[in-house]
Amino acid sequence: MQKVKERVKFFSKDKFKKYGALLKGSIKAYPFLFSTYIFLAIFDTTLFSCMSLVIANLIKNITGEGGATLFGLQMHWYSWTAIGISMVVTYAIVEYFFNYVGGVWTRKIEIWLRVKCLKALVDVDLTFYSKNQIGNYMTKIIGDSQGAADGLNEWTNNFIYIIIMLILINIIMFALDPLIAAIALSVFVVLLILSLFVFFAYRKSTIESIDYKQNLDADNTDRLMNIRLIKSSGTELSELERIKVNNKLYAKKVNKTVWWGTFLIIFANFFGWILPGLITISIILIYNGTYSISQISALIIPFVSTVTILTGAMFLLPMVLRALSISMNCNWRLNYIYSQESLIKYSLEPVKIDSIDKIEIKDMEFIYPESPNKVILPKTSLTFEKGKSYAFVGETGSGKSTIAKVLLRFYDPSQGKVLINGINLKNIDMPSYLDKLGYVEQEPQILYGTVMDNIRYAKFDATDEEVIAAAKKASLHNFILTLSDKYDTILGERGFIFSGGQKQRLVIARMFLKNPELLILDEATSALDNIVEKEVQAQLDKLIVGRTTIVIAHRLSTIRDCDQIIVLGGNAGGIVQMGTFDELKEQEGHFINLYKAGLMG
Repeated sequence: MQKVKERVKFFSKDKFKKYGALLKGSIKAYPFLFSTYIFLAIFDTTLFSCMSLVIANLIKNITGEGGATLFGLQMHWYSWTAIGISMVVTYAIVEYFFNYVGGVWTRKIEIWLRVKCLKALVDVDLTFYSKNQIGNYMTKIIGDSQGAADGLNEWTNNFIYIIIMLILINIIMFALDPLIAAIALSVFVVLLILSLFVFFAYRKSTIESIDYKQNLDADNTDRLMNIRLIKSSGTELSELERIKVNNKLYAKKVNKTVWWGTFLIIFANFFGWILPGLITISIILIYNGTYSISQISALIIPFVSTVTILTGAMFLLPMVLRALSISMNCNWRLNYIYSQESLIKYSLEPVKIDSIDKIEIKDMEFIYPESPNKVILPKTSLTFEKGKSYAFVGETGSGKSTIAKVLLRFYDPSQGKVLINGINLKNIDMPSYLDKLGYVEQEPQILYGTVMDNIRYAKFDATDEEVIAAAKKASLHNFILTLSDKYDTILGERGFIFSGGQKQRLVIARMFLKNPELLILDEATSALDNIVEKEVQAQLDKLIVGRTTIVIAHRLSTIRDCDQIIVLGGNAGGIVQMGTFDELKEQEGHFINLYKAGLMG
């Protein structure tokens, strides 16, 4: 609720500060485009505003109320007509280039914001994903990057237009008649204040409806991503009813926004009608009997023309405030994303490595940032030698997968350090390290795209022949040939058309193609049934040969042949036993208890 109140609040120092940073960043990103845009905006507005001066002098010449000189030359009605036509043609050309440059600048800002947010989401540590709904943030990135950029363009354009117009129009009005100009300006200010009250009510309802819509979109995305659950539970009708109820609430909020928006438009139109009328009546009442009809007409026509342009500023002001409001609030939401600071800090001068020869864990203690009061691993020290296989076993929550997450640097140790070839992992160039590391987890990571692209994700420069050879090693090739487009078959979101075993085979094929020096298997077969598990395990056994392998598992078949088994105790017990399978089976302790309890498969 507090966040909603902060967004509804317009005059927020922090909000303006963040928006100032956006404006500064957008100018710095595209300085030439912005400079050209501002120049064209000023030129365009000046031409438009000065048309009233041309009209005023044209009327004076036609009515015989006097002409005017320009640069010392006597001007006639046809002279002012020629100038007017030239200004209209020039205005049309400048207007075209102004809108073109503005459009290009707007889209570049949108892309710049989107990339900035996506970079932040890629760089941030996994703690962010454990407590935030990613669908909601993707909705914000897509909608708010466009909203912030469009709003920035709209209010900048119209703000320049209003400022220059007000200055020039007031100069022209006071030059025509100071008294009538003062009356026009006074009425303008009063009506302007009234319109601001209407605008802020409209703005509040708009923000509330946008917030509700974004949460609704994120909720719908979450439901569609779990369509299997809905269909398997037979809850389609209840979900449809839920959608109807939520959208009825959204419709109420939108109706309120539409009501205030309509009222704002009506008020602006009324203002546009009443000001020229009041000025006409004022001129007649003040100068009737003093001026002739032709003199009054010569004053009314240019004044009405000038005031009509002034009312144009009134029409634009709500647009400026609305655009500024939307842009500021879009930026406010985006700022939460791109201002996220990762708990993982990278070295400014990282060390690249050519191979992974030795891995050491020294006095490492681990506590998840999400649960700062719960120790997962007490102080632990281990050494992994090149070419050997190691297995971690223990109950759920004993810290098995934590070892993998630390080695992948999803998290940093709370205390202690991880050394690769004697170098602290925090100081190592991660791309050079991860290029030599393969990771197979319980939930296979499948991208939307072709089978070929998914396997090749481990090695982008691999040839089609190398991809096919990797698929054969993973016993996936024959199945792929049965697909409609074979290796060019599009896999749905998360590999929708593949079974669990086929997904794991695809990931294994990815690892065969990558050919990593260090292989981490994190419960790679735990989600599979016994028959499929044996088939996949056979592929993993081939993959393990000749590599440093760290296996996190609870099934006996997965760990039996490992060079060393590390047993972790529950409740942050840390390492309680170490040895080969045959050694541990003959010892009293935690391992044999797991084995006898049937927890080893």
